[in-house]
Amino acid sequence: MVFPRLARSSLRNSLTGELRAKFVPQLGSSSGGNRSAYYTLVRSASIADARHPSMVRELSAFKFEARGISIFPQVRSPVTERVEENSELESENDDLPGLGPTKPGEKPRVVVLGTGWAGCCFLKGLNTKMYDIVCISPRNHMVFTPLLASTCVGTLEFRSVAEPVSRIQSALSGEPNSYFYLANCIGLDTVKHEVYCQVVPGADKSNENYQFKVAYDKLVIAAGSEPLTFNIEGVKEHALFLREVNHAQEIRKKLLLNLMLCENPGISEEEKKRLLHCVVVGGGPTGVEFSGELSDFIVSDVSQRYTHVKDYIHVTLIEANEILSSFDVSLRQYATKHLSKSGVHLVRGVVKEVLPKEIILSDGTRVPYGLLVWSTGVGPSQFIKSLDLPKSPGGRIGVNEWLRVPSADDVFSLGDCAGFIEQTKRPVLPALAQVAERQGKYLAKLFTRIGEQNGGKAYCCTKMVSFGDPFEYKHLGSMASVGRYKALVDLRQNKDGRGISMAGFLSWFIWRSAYLTSVVSWRNRFYVAVNWATTFVFGRDNSRIG
Repeated sequence: MVFPRLARSSLRNSLTGELRAKFVPQLGSSSGGNRSAYYTLVRSASIADARHPSMVRELSAFKFEARGISIFPQVRSPVTERVEENSELESENDDLPGLGPTKPGEKPRVVVLGTGWAGCCFLKGLNTKMYDIVCISPRNHMVFTPLLASTCVGTLEFRSVAEPVSRIQSALSGEPNSYFYLANCIGLDTVKHEVYCQVVPGADKSNENYQFKVAYDKLVIAAGSEPLTFNIEGVKEHALFLREVNHAQEIRKKLLLNLMLCENPGISEEEKKRLLHCVVVGGGPTGVEFSGELSDFIVSDVSQRYTHVKDYIHVTLIEANEILSSFDVSLRQYATKHLSKSGVHLVRGVVKEVLPKEIILSDGTRVPYGLLVWSTGVGPSQFIKSLDLPKSPGGRIGVNEWLRVPSADDVFSLGDCAGFIEQTKRPVLPALAQVAERQGKYLAKLFTRIGEQNGGKAYCCTKMVSFGDPFEYKHLGSMASVGRYKALVDLRQNKDGRGISMAGFLSWFIWRSAYLTSVVSWRNRFYVAVNWATTFVFGRDNSRIG
């Protein structure tokens, strides 16, 4: 559990496979009453202390009364007291409003946590004739992250990279038993088959702590990841990230604000240089593409519209090793030369501390900045870390070859928050959009297969349901824009493999074509194409709104 009132004892997970095999088929999974009976059985098994095995044996002869199972230990151990205390806390969750278990005759309910690439690709492909859907996320849209850097400088409008979830899966707004909830998941109970949620902060302060629960037949965790800060002091307080649309909006407002502030009278030369020093930390595809977009913005727009301060603005890209380390060596060299020629200053170093107006590198160098963008990769979020589920190397949720969490009934995970467990002998896949997209499409087909075998209801995956072929990932290559109508295309299947590698204008054309066709809807493809054409003819919009 994520916070105390949702805490549950780890003893519940010690319920033996024999009890599951014996009682779950008898209790069934189609009714809320049966599921509650199963949960009561589980709680009683948890209360039975390991030092009194006779109590566990008595469960085989259990009987149900009006308010639960009439079996309680006669000897109170510290473990028993702890379990009973947690049981009292859990009883509070029974009073939470929300959706109860599905009833006989209703379609199985699939609860999806997250609206990233993985979650939305799964939602788009899920057969709504077989399942009802409940999507829970703090945002109601999917972000087309490969083009997010372009919105920071006005090459694209923000709505061009945001796809509403209701357009991706129309059942969420049209089906009577399918819903979208704007909320954060704060805990889950894999035994009781419930997720616990809290609404996102809004204008109405009185509802900020409002909580509810949703029962599920199948749970898909696609909660994504969060930026890695490596516990460097000051990063979260002073740096801006580039993961969401609101991040891009903050970067754009900060950049334009600094440009306009520097034109005010009384600003010293030193302060102008600091305010217009844009520092990017992280030489991966996001950091390189943002640096390229910034250099284009400076050359094409700042030089014409901010002529009084055009000589003060500079871009510095800081990377601990080499930029674009997953690309071919020749492409890395091309990117280094092109960025340097475009005015991007490349610095190899490690950030030690971030202060409000400067960063300190490990060698003691102090780098003043007016805008700091942090792009050093992603890792598991605090929510993922808090879940009582097996973890893969790196801290992600551990899944098997079919993207199922092996230790929890009816729980699946995919995208940046999931990784193969060590028993599969498979490497943890990189946090890439193409990985998440293919996992989402695969899992949607797998759910169709499960539904065809009448395995959609809760606990049915423990029966003889054939999952078919496991998930297989084949890398299709990588692309990155470096600015000024130049890009890199690396079509090798892995870092050490062989394949086509190219750079230049043709690669830029391939990059734009590939991303334009990958945009989810025709509506947003039209927006992107019109934005590109408008920027080419009229330049970027430099209005600061908000």
